[in-house]
Amino acid sequence: MRSSRGVSVAPARVYGVGVCAGQLVVHDPLTGMTHHRDQLVTVGRTMLRASEVAAHPVADLTAMGGSWALGVRWSPVVRRDPSPESVPADSVHRRAARALACAGLLTVDLHEVEPLPTPDLTDIAGHLTDDGCTVSLTMERCPAEHHAEALADCVDALRICVDTTVTRRHRLGPAEREHRLRCLVSGTRATVAAGLPTQLYTRVIPPPPGNAATRWLVELADAVGAHGVTFARPHGDGAPAMPGPTAWGADTPACGTLKPLDVPLDTVCLRSGD
Repeated sequence: MRSSRGVSVAPARVYGVGVCAGQLVVHDPLTGMTHHRDQLVTVGRTMLRASEVAAHPVADLTAMGGSWALGVRWSPVVRRDPSPESVPADSVHRRAARALACAGLLTVDLHEVEPLPTPDLTDIAGHLTDDGCTVSLTMERCPAEHHAEALADCVDALRICVDTTVTRRHRLGPAEREHRLRCLVSGTRATVAAGLPTQLYTRVIPPPPGNAATRWLVELADAVGAHGVTFARPHGDGAPAMPGPTAWGADTPACGTLKPLDVPLDTVCLRSGD
């Protein structure tokens, strides 16, 4: 869209606004960045413009108790028990999502969701957003084009991790790597066209100024219409221990696993200014 001056203006999108360590903060579910906020704004899921958020300083999460205070990464995959007395997975997800939302978290990043069918995934995201959380979806592979509109209706941001596709740490044959790259291009274009804020994501490729791989990834994001690229800190052995979902009030049977949020090292925004 364009302003009255003819300047391109990025549409507002959903951010998570809340109080952390006594300070008002805004969390961006797309980039994973958290900013201070010195102006009054509605707490909870709030529509803001990216340039408005970026005008405020980035929050030091370590000083505020760590990313744990803002949100979690949740893999909601449930191994279904075939016994007739097992609790249906949808009710397990509903209780877990409500427990996470009621814990005061600003955001939940759904990850490792590939075994779940899209209808289950949209239901899980709906439980979280209904209770006030922002929801990002981090996928190791780009979703199929025909799922783009369904995802756009239920999650606030999609982050596509490119590490398995574009790095040589994973032993893929040339044909499989080419196939995944084509799917990445077509799938990203489909989610952007559906109106879902989409970011390419890496925990392996170094942030700017980086190297040739860094520049290639930014150029790829620009070519496929993504909002940008987030470069996150690689996971290491020093990741803090996390309680299981039952610690948040979710009953058994098991309803997935929790991990700390990834910590962004840098983000390159391509289509967020106004």
